[in-house]
Amino acid sequence: VHMKLTLNKALLITMPIIGIVYGSLFHKVIMPLFGDSLVHCMTLGLVFGFINYFVAIGIYKKYNIVKKSNWQLKRDLEIDKLTGLLNRRAFDSDMEEMSSSDVYSMVFIDIDNFRKFNNEFGHQTGDIVLNKVSQTIKANIRTHDKAYRYGGEEIVIVLKDCEKNKALEIAEKIRLKTNQLDNAPFPPITISLGISSYPEDGSDIEKVIEACD
Repeated sequence: VHMKLTLNKALLITMPIIGIVYGSLFHKVIMPLFGDSLVHCMTLGLVFGFINYFVAIGIYKKYNIVKKSNWQLKRDLEIDKLTGLLNRRAFDSDMEEMSSSDVYSMVFIDIDNFRKFNNEFGHQTGDIVLNKVSQTIKANIRTHDKAYRYGGEEIVIVLKDCEKNKALEIAEKIRLKTNQLDNAPFPPITISLGISSYPEDGSDIEKVIEACD
């Protein structure tokens, strides 16, 4: 918001000044042929400058609308519709941007006996279980951490600036909170979790994922 206000002010000042400069040049170069006054030319230039300003603001607003729309589209493509978690596409993209200087941990999560929920009680029940676990994860990670639906019932959490001992605390909290979920009349929900850290458990992303899996 602050940047937008600053840009608006800059345009409001710059465009009329450009208009006045245009008017002055117009007076010196063109108007001697017609004998008009400097004030008249500068007034025309000032009007021209304000017209430039409003045109520029209009273009800027349309650009922001398109930019916001593109951002929303990108976000929609990276969100798993069932769980609200980030999807595998987002995971692969984010991992490409991870720096070798970063310190981070990963938590790999499997829902225990997930096939049983699907096969014995129906896929709708399986979806509910997956959604409950996903919401529990989202509620118990830090604001800058990211959780991804890696595939099926597998979920990966990326904990930036987080060493393994802290990752263990977060993972254990998620496990206990999941155990406390009310899943009646169906069996209780439990999860299995694996933890690994970079660079302690692997020299690259693939090795860290393999370690926690």
